Amino acid sequence: MGFIFQPLGSVFSGLVSEPLGRKKAMILVNIPHIIAWTMLYFTSSLEEIYIAAVLLGLGVGFMEAPIITYVGEISQASIRGILTSCAGIAAMLGLFTVFLLGSIMTWREVALICLSVPLTTVIAICFVPETPMWLLSKNRPDDALKSLQWLRGWVPAKNVEKEFAEMQRYNVYSSSCGSCQKSKSVCEHPAPTFLQKLKELLRKRNLKPFVLALMCFAISQFFGITPIRPYMVQIFTIYGLPIDANWATTIIALLGMLANVVCTCIIKVTGKRKLWMVSMTGASLSCLALGTYAYNFIPAEWSSFDKHEPIAVEGNVNYIPMILFFTLAFFSSVGLSPIPWILLSEVFPFKSRAFATGITAAINYIFAFISVKTYLNFETWFSLYGIMWYYGIGGVCGLFFMYKFLPETENRTLEDIELYFTDSKRKWTDIKIVKQISKETNNRDGNSVTGCDNKAFVQNSH
Repeated sequence: MGFIFQPLGSVFSGLVSEPLGRKKAMILVNIPHIIAWTMLYFTSSLEEIYIAAVLLGLGVGFMEAPIITYVGEISQASIRGILTSCAGIAAMLGLFTVFLLGSIMTWREVALICLSVPLTTVIAICFVPETPMWLLSKNRPDDALKSLQWLRGWVPAKNVEKEFAEMQRYNVYSSSCGSCQKSKSVCEHPAPTFLQKLKELLRKRNLKPFVLALMCFAISQFFGITPIRPYMVQIFTIYGLPIDANWATTIIALLGMLANVVCTCIIKVTGKRKLWMVSMTGASLSCLALGTYAYNFIPAEWSSFDKHEPIAVEGNVNYIPMILFFTLAFFSSVGLSPIPWILLSEVFPFKSRAFATGITAAINYIFAFISVKTYLNFETWFSLYGIMWYYGIGGVCGLFFMYKFLPETENRTLEDIELYFTDSKRKWTDIKIVKQISKETNNRDGNSVTGCDNKAFVQNSH
């Protein structure tokens, strides 16, 4: 129920993030969580638990667009990947904490502890500024400059004047009206409708990153650890892991959190593309090996949903699937899970970033719902070893697809990335030339980058 209601929250978040701003939207996303955790603590019926699950699903979907957009817009290009991957660490830390608390206390007490998180978050967000890019799009340059000074360490204005000038120039292009090429803050055209925003996604500069992000999410949801996560206790039991299945899930969550920390530490060095390839390779090989183990040691007619005694094997052979499940969890979390969210924070143009992020996150949650909901059917059809081989082979296919189409965006500015996706034949070296031409045009014509009718830059950029 949580998965299927997350897409609704994602779509809604994309609609409110632009008019309200990233900061206010990040505060609002905590309201469903506060209500849901309070309901779970005081619940006295199954229906109330269902309602709480729906609210939690809406809340998780609601938070994606404003948080990812906020982090993407406040970060410098050199550390954007690092900061965005911190969201994955937080998510895995949450899973680990809840699994651990659920092993030592009642679920009502766990719900009460979880309630403290959104309450603390609301207070904390009140002390951070709105993103400079959003403030510039609303024709508030003074507030945008103050925000940038705060974000770069309370520095004087002269320390950020170069970066601020780049933001102003990018704002002219990215937030200009498609009809008059003027800034959205001063043009007289009405705001785009929901259907117009959907139509905007079909433009090349939106469609290419949209398809790429969806493929990343599809591969992550259908061929990583996500499909088996809700059934890990049953699966670990039938594989005969030498430790208690409930504690094995806690270790899985801990490994996922550590993998996200590793991702944060090395992504600046390896880049997103190489890290994705290594992660996908490790996860695929782990699934293929788990399928081979099940083929040799678990009867084909057995299901993880039936009551069976674990197979007695000689020696320490049952340590093999335990290690393989741990490696699957690690490789899935080191790149396969976090990198799609990192890409989501940077591949879309500013004009449609919030809406496109919300729509993409919504479709991702639909993928997650389908992958989790259909696991039982696939295991029934293919048997336990067949489903693992299916995940492994699918992962290999996804590896080859991403090898061909996934660009390296690490240490690229948002403007560079937007220009890259605008023209399929444009290389990263060509983007530097385009930006230089636009600067020279501005200087030659005497146009200020802060003007709202800077057609020369828009035309040259296109």
